[in-house]
Amino acid sequence: MRDRYVQMKEVLKRYWLVACRESELKRKPVGVTVLDEPVVLFRTGRGIHALRDVCPHRRVPLSKGGVKEEVIVCPYHGWEFSGEGVCRRVPGLMDDACKKQIRVTALPVRVRDGFVWIKLRGEPGGNEEAEGSGTKEPFDLSFLRDPSLYSFIWKVGVKGNLVNAFENLLDGTHTHFVHAGLIRTDSNRQQVSAKLTAFRDHVEIEYSGESKQAGLISQLLERDRQTSYGRFFMPGIAQIEYRSRKGLSMLITAVARPVSEAVQDVYAIITVKRGIVPNFIKRLVIAPFFKMALKQDLRIVELQQNWIERCGEGRFVSTEADLMRPFIEQLTKGRRYDKPFKREVKLLL
Repeated sequence: MRDRYVQMKEVLKRYWLVACRESELKRKPVGVTVLDEPVVLFRTGRGIHALRDVCPHRRVPLSKGGVKEEVIVCPYHGWEFSGEGVCRRVPGLMDDACKKQIRVTALPVRVRDGFVWIKLRGEPGGNEEAEGSGTKEPFDLSFLRDPSLYSFIWKVGVKGNLVNAFENLLDGTHTHFVHAGLIRTDSNRQQVSAKLTAFRDHVEIEYSGESKQAGLISQLLERDRQTSYGRFFMPGIAQIEYRSRKGLSMLITAVARPVSEAVQDVYAIITVKRGIVPNFIKRLVIAPFFKMALKQDLRIVELQQNWIERCGEGRFVSTEADLMRPFIEQLTKGRRYDKPFKREVKLLL
């Protein structure tokens, strides 16, 4: 299990990883952990910066300090560092020429669609393609800027590894039991066609034939479902999309900040069409149902993680119904598909 995580970490470091929402970053520095590495984010007049969150002097977290003009200040001895990680001042030193050799590792930063993204491999301004970059730019969340859509976002912590957490989100076969009555019921299944396509850095399943789920969420919030989709994108983004004859009904997007082997921070984004009903009413109606389903998922993934830690992961037994997991595993190991790989199965959902 540990060897798999070490391999996955090296793959994920090549990708842009979400660090935080732009709105979370105010005047004070923010410390986050990404793939076990402490990172400090801070704003100056020149924008948002990311450094390894450790002062080279006495190994104190810079995130516990403050920002002064264009530098971040260590809380222990007041050493100052620019957004590029260059030491600008060593208080108390008469001849501070040595500061030119003192640096903190700076990380590339992108701000897109209200999120701050970082890359753990490669230096700012470096040749990312030559570095073996997973993607040149962060994942596209431009739908958040679509004036015809309304989105609301919240963040949750998940105790579980990345593959298990995202398999849970994208797996339809657990919903009859973990979310019994809320999403589906075991006594009211429908035959569904599932068409899977694996691409270079993501996998998608298109479901057709399920007119509407038997659970409360679908009965209240959907009208005439035609098609639904489950998608996993590297380095840790999942989407569930429901479409009717009129187009998009609902889009659920989960963006992971992988903290460690067994902990993920996830930004959950619910997107619906704007319409006659005011957006705040939609949020009041929709949010409680999805937060209830999310709590149910968090409980079962945590139970799984606790039992794996106690009994060992062993070897999972899978069937044809476990469509998504093999491809999530392969993508997180660095396997890419030069041409689309397709598979189609029938399921009882």
